[in-house]
Amino acid sequence: MGLTGALPLSTPGVASACSCAYAPDGPHIVEQVSHAASVFTGTATSKRAEDQTEFYEFKVREVFEGDVGASTVVSSSVQSAACGRGFEIGTEYLVFTSTYETNGAPWSVNSCSATTNSNNDRTREAAVTVYGSPQAPDPQTDPVGVDDIGAPAWRGFALGGVAVLVMAALVRLRWRS
Repeated sequence: MGLTGALPLSTPGVASACSCAYAPDGPHIVEQVSHAASVFTGTATSKRAEDQTEFYEFKVREVFEGDVGASTVVSSSVQSAACGRGFEIGTEYLVFTSTYETNGAPWSVNSCSATTNSNNDRTREAAVTVYGSPQAPDPQTDPVGVDDIGAPAWRGFALGGVAVLVMAALVRLRWRS
């Protein structure tokens, strides 16, 4: 009789590396979708991995929130234990982003966001409730490609190298004179 009270305490629980995973049928759906830096519907068109981060380029169809152009890039951890979230190329998603740990991309996403397939009507209804009807992507926003991530840093290194070569040539010419 004394052991029956302790028995429920000894049963193992379900382990989950990322316990905040989005539940599209959860009771707090409106609250979950309201914490995004940008919200858009788009199709994943390409993927690039670098270190522990994957970068996905999206062709954007409509925007609920944020300054999102016709194409954009979203980053995520490659590890599901770090709440990483992958995308299938060619599939359309309703994406809820953050600006936290973007690793050079304009946006990031993890399994804690409300991101789901675009045909999830319940999540879409919640997005419309929070953000209003979606609009077309902003044509004035420069598209960011997967290959553009990190490009400003490389351009800076290249320009710095050119500047060093020019300075060395000028010093050499002056030294010869």
